[in-house]
Amino acid sequence: MEYTAPREGQQSTCHGDQLTTSGDGQQPVCFGHQSTEQVPEEQQTLQEEEEHPIGPTGFGLDDELQPTICNGTEQQLQQLPRDFPSDVISDPSINSSYLNSHNQSSSTPDATPLRRLPERINRGIPKPTYEADPKCKHKYSLSEPKSDSRVRYPLNNYVSTCHLSESNKSFVYQLSTVSIPNSVQEALADSRWKDAMNEELRSLKKNATWEITDLPAGKKSVGCKWVYTIKYKADGTVDRFKARLVAKGYTQKYGIDYTDTFAPVAKINTVRVLLSLAANLDWPLQQFDVKNAFLHGDLTEEIYMDLPPGLSDPDIRKQKVCRLKKSLYGLKQSPRAWFGRFTKSMRAFGYMQSNWDHTLFLKRRNEKVTALIVYVDDMVVTGNDPVEQAALKNYLSTEFEMKDLGSLKYFLGIEVSRCKSGIFLSQRKYVLDLLKETGMTACKPVSTPLAEGMKLGIDQNQGSIDKGRYQRLVGRLMYLAHTRPDLAHALSVISQYMHNPGEQHMSAVMRILSYLKGSPGKGILFRRNGHFRIECYTDADWAGSTDDRRSTSGYFTFVGGNLVTWRSKKQNVVSRSSAEAEFRGMALGICELLWLKFLLQDVGVKCGQPMKLFCDNKAARDIAHNPVQHDRTKHVEVDRFFIKEKLDSKVIEVPPIGTDDQVADILTKAVSSDKFSRFLDKLGMCNIHAPT
Repeated sequence: MEYTAPREGQQSTCHGDQLTTSGDGQQPVCFGHQSTEQVPEEQQTLQEEEEHPIGPTGFGLDDELQPTICNGTEQQLQQLPRDFPSDVISDPSINSSYLNSHNQSSSTPDATPLRRLPERINRGIPKPTYEADPKCKHKYSLSEPKSDSRVRYPLNNYVSTCHLSESNKSFVYQLSTVSIPNSVQEALADSRWKDAMNEELRSLKKNATWEITDLPAGKKSVGCKWVYTIKYKADGTVDRFKARLVAKGYTQKYGIDYTDTFAPVAKINTVRVLLSLAANLDWPLQQFDVKNAFLHGDLTEEIYMDLPPGLSDPDIRKQKVCRLKKSLYGLKQSPRAWFGRFTKSMRAFGYMQSNWDHTLFLKRRNEKVTALIVYVDDMVVTGNDPVEQAALKNYLSTEFEMKDLGSLKYFLGIEVSRCKSGIFLSQRKYVLDLLKETGMTACKPVSTPLAEGMKLGIDQNQGSIDKGRYQRLVGRLMYLAHTRPDLAHALSVISQYMHNPGEQHMSAVMRILSYLKGSPGKGILFRRNGHFRIECYTDADWAGSTDDRRSTSGYFTFVGGNLVTWRSKKQNVVSRSSAEAEFRGMALGICELLWLKFLLQDVGVKCGQPMKLFCDNKAARDIAHNPVQHDRTKHVEVDRFFIKEKLDSKVIEVPPIGTDDQVADILTKAVSSDKFSRFLDKLGMCNIHAPT
């Protein structure tokens, strides 16, 4: 199956909304889009002067099926006069009624003749850096952008690449300049995306993913679409343009098209634990990708899919469809089929699955260990056994079609930078894209995500806001919690009003965006601290919610001196005292400590001493150590016995800590900017993208 242009001697013909080709030498005719009346001479001149390149238009699969795809929009654009509105030209879906009315009105005797618009004067807008630099081979420049004096708070005052190495700097600029097409027509206009689509179709054919057949009576087919992305090399340059054909699995019916669908994905907490170990032990971090991973899973159900979008072929009118023989991206059961196949291969090579994260595969021999964690088809390998790592790479290459991406640089939207100081994680590009999409790139930055002492509640007299926009913004912000513990409490608060947001809630979201403007490159730094102690800081407010008077718990956990997990969560019940609220927070922190301990035991790392739980409430610590039951504790007996058991077995210790040193305080309430900044430094957060 190949995308090709019409052969010589063929002309494009448009029937309704569909373009086809013919070889009879006639001029192209477009029914429904083009007037047959005579066009004024001046308009013809303008049409001849227009230059709109037409992208590749043909499409073929194999000798059995050779359909053709043409973009009618591009032909229409060639015939547009110069006074055609630019906003309509940029729209991929041209209004045919406008075209007809425009051509017809231009041909009437009383119509005003078209005139050439005067040339637009240069309004002093500077050219992009890559156009001004004749030596620049790519459409980006490694020089810092100049400040725009017309913007009061320019974005480049808060983000810079001056602290990055040349390789990381190249990667950052590549990541920021390449765009993703939003439609098939837009992708076909670029030969790189066209080649990527052809490569995907060849892979599908090579794996015998489907067979072309008629749709049986009583059966329904699922749709499909193209999804585009860009893969990067370890040095930051573009590796390849990736086009993926995805089935519309949301049209499948349970019990008919699929049954079981669950498949685990890597916990981001586990990824951070491995990165902390790699920083302390100086382990290498390698990244691999499985090409067309879901195509390796076998289907047991009978599923039919529409032909890829954009195809124009007589077979479509004959109800030709694709009967799927292998799993495809987008199907409900595809993740489960792929993960089952991958797990079987890893176990056959001698790897064990961790009981505390089923996506973590480990192999230990003597004092050496190799760890692999997989998120769908993206893998990270680390450890202190280079021989085993090389053997694993060769084995996986024989089982699947693998791509070696080199050292870890970009994983799940997280930018990873390694230097002498340690390993730095950030989501700089994600933040910049979010600010651009929301129009907040020129806003005035603030120093905290929530104003000091701010409390949100249900607003009975709230004004009308766009509920869908609020939910989308909160969802986008939630993904930042992977590397931004400074947002944990603010995100916990605003996510409680997704069902009925008001103006005050939208204002809180806008304040978070303003806070991100001041530090888009902030992230976590994992240092080499020379120990593997596990520590937890827990805190809770008391009756902080104005809606139901429930308290908020929060904890930070550290492995080897590096922050690996955190959480800010509203408690499920109302606490009758501050000590009770703190006590419930302690129980939540102990659960996280136990999970970390068992995970490290699987990797082969032993703590060697009791884990420490820091709580600044003396009454809560006394309840934990006091074996006597009384009226103040009888309703929290489960948590009390749970904590006491761990204390008696020397699994944990609860040393005292002052309120001024309790970093978890920022997870339970909105604090002052000075206190907020001081605690972020203790957490190991920094900003290597900050200008000097």
